[in-house]
Amino acid sequence: DQLPVAAPKQGRTALINTILMIASFAMLMTLYAPVISSLVRQWLDDPNYRHGILIPLVSALLLWKRRDELREASRDGGTTAGLLLMIAAAGLLVTGTAAAEFFAMRISLPLMLLGATLFLMGRSYTRIAGPPLLLLLLMVPLPYIIYFKITFPMQILSARLSAGTLAALRVSVIRKGNILLLPGYTLEVVAACSGLRSLMTMFTLAVVFAFFTDMSKTRKVILVLLSVPAAIAANTVRLVVTAMGALFIGPGFADGPLHEASGIIVFMAGFLMLLLCAGILRWTQYRRKNRSRS
Repeated sequence: DQLPVAAPKQGRTALINTILMIASFAMLMTLYAPVISSLVRQWLDDPNYRHGILIPLVSALLLWKRRDELREASRDGGTTAGLLLMIAAAGLLVTGTAAAEFFAMRISLPLMLLGATLFLMGRSYTRIAGPPLLLLLLMVPLPYIIYFKITFPMQILSARLSAGTLAALRVSVIRKGNILLLPGYTLEVVAACSGLRSLMTMFTLAVVFAFFTDMSKTRKVILVLLSVPAAIAANTVRLVVTAMGALFIGPGFADGPLHEASGIIVFMAGFLMLLLCAGILRWTQYRRKNRSRS
């Protein structure tokens, strides 16, 4: 006899939680407006992080795709873990603002969204909404101190791989650190040619692609990991093409529009390589399923 009463009560609770979620989201966007503004400016000004502007759109698209699951998920908010995560995110925001540490301020945004979702909507809801929210971590640029610490080893690695490839192609080359000495031309592997930009973009694309595929979790992880050698290989090819162009066409090849065009073409080749890996992984999964059925 009490079932008809419980259903409307549960519906009212879900409606209240939804209203609280929307109100909390609006307040968070107001609170984080300066952080979001500086983040967007860096996306537009820094070519290393142009891909970051797509991450919120992809996250929103993933949430939209999961809207039916979110609608049916139970909403049992009030978890302590969500509250603690919100407190930690608020601490990062306050500390980052006081110390002018942009990374701490920016990284607190996806953590705050995740904590608010967990606190207001509960664990079942967060299991579905959590992965798209965690994807927002990829929109945050690395701290410059970390970026530059990674850049130089990447420059050396790129120079070493390029020198080895050129030597295999019977091209006379001497490597000194990140400098390649060619007959009549000196090619310096500067920070912009280290491959870190391609690596971050390729890694992000691999994660996004993994979200939209129906592969197993193991294969998705393998695909994301394969983005690292794919990006390094693509950058090595770019440097080798630049060196060969400067050697056989002229020094202007390494600095002109042909160099920029070759960079885009080689990056697309790396991305196609990643898609090929995804196709192979999906084929192996499909083949394994067919074998198990038979």
